[in-house]
Amino acid sequence: MASTTCTRFTDEYNLYEELGKGAFSIVKRCMRISSGQEYAAKIINTKKLSARDHQKLEREARICRLLKHPNIVRLHDSISEEGFHYLVFDLVTGGELFEDIVAREYYSEADASQCIQQILESVNHCHQSGIVHRDMKSLHSADPRGRAPLPPDGRGPPRPEA
Repeated sequence: MASTTCTRFTDEYNLYEELGKGAFSIVKRCMRISSGQEYAAKIINTKKLSARDHQKLEREARICRLLKHPNIVRLHDSISEEGFHYLVFDLVTGGELFEDIVAREYYSEADASQCIQQILESVNHCHQSGIVHRDMKSLHSADPRGRAPLPPDGRGPPRPEA
């Protein structure tokens, strides 16, 4: 279960190559030392964040903890240290869905239908949990098993109750 802990990230994980980068964060492949299991670590430089950005980070971690679904990238750990916050997610290695679509040149109706069904099931799970994703696009990752997992970035705040 994902939890915010007082342990040092480097006591639990080894970091490897960069997988992606944003304005305030970088994503790197990491490995849990105790198990050898690989993950993706979103490393946020909290020294550069405003108070509002800190609140957004806390909200993102809280929302990610709520979402447990086979087609949603899962948050496994959340570690806060001086100047940095680490969010440890499932590692998805299949590349971008858009690149897969272009590389194939042809997507069968069955493949496209399966992919769309997985995405819609993920979005439905978010909505049933009172969460709006806010960042749907064809650039999201596809994994080697043919799943189209919904990434953690861009999840919106819980919807207001009616």
